[in-house]
Amino acid sequence: MNLNSFKGGAVAAVLTAATLFATDVGAATMYEGTYDATSVNTNGNDHTVWLPGLFTGVSAYWQFAPNPGSFVVGANNATAQLSGTIQNNGVSNYQMQVDVSYELRNPNVPGDTTKNGGGAYDGTWSFFDIAKATITGIGDLSGLSLILSVYPDPQVEDIPFQLGEGANDKNSGLGASGWFSWETQISQIYIGPDAFDSKKHGDINLNLRLNPDSNIPDQVPLPAAAFLLIAGLGGLGGLRMYKRKS
Repeated sequence: MNLNSFKGGAVAAVLTAATLFATDVGAATMYEGTYDATSVNTNGNDHTVWLPGLFTGVSAYWQFAPNPGSFVVGANNATAQLSGTIQNNGVSNYQMQVDVSYELRNPNVPGDTTKNGGGAYDGTWSFFDIAKATITGIGDLSGLSLILSVYPDPQVEDIPFQLGEGANDKNSGLGASGWFSWETQISQIYIGPDAFDSKKHGDINLNLRLNPDSNIPDQVPLPAAAFLLIAGLGGLGGLRMYKRKS
């Protein structure tokens, strides 16, 4: 075996792994687990969902009630799922079921715009695209169904959903937020005059608190670069032993 080749390969592995490991350390914070999703406050209005134009003469603000919503983040922040019942701030018997599935962007980078009302993006947030999303009326609103999608048209401007400290656009705590477009899929009840126009827009803003029953892994898995670093260091150790024997 060529000693110089062995030495060069081991050193290269260490340097490459060190670079990748540094990149991993500076990447998004991991939030795997189940969170209670609660309201933020905008100009005195508590809300988790903002839906202007859906009803005439009814508040555009909605919040999870009677219980917090659920926000579940998958391993390595690869997916997120928001669900729960929202209630209109002005008409308490107006309630709808929210179900939104998100997928982490690859690469995990912000779009053309971030929502910075809770603090500027610091490099640790995760950014998601909408995979599938519906808001469905229940009770008095049975028969109403909305389809949510990315807002606005990605060909015009790119604005993904964001997760992290200060990411809810309203305060510096852990949260999430994002715009969306919506259109009426089914309606068997009277709604606002604009609801059947071309896609309307809305907003989701969440305070997030780790649910005490959430199953968080006991150990944080080492990033792949760490294994490469260990292998490289082992190679250098073997090189030293080879030198001593020779």
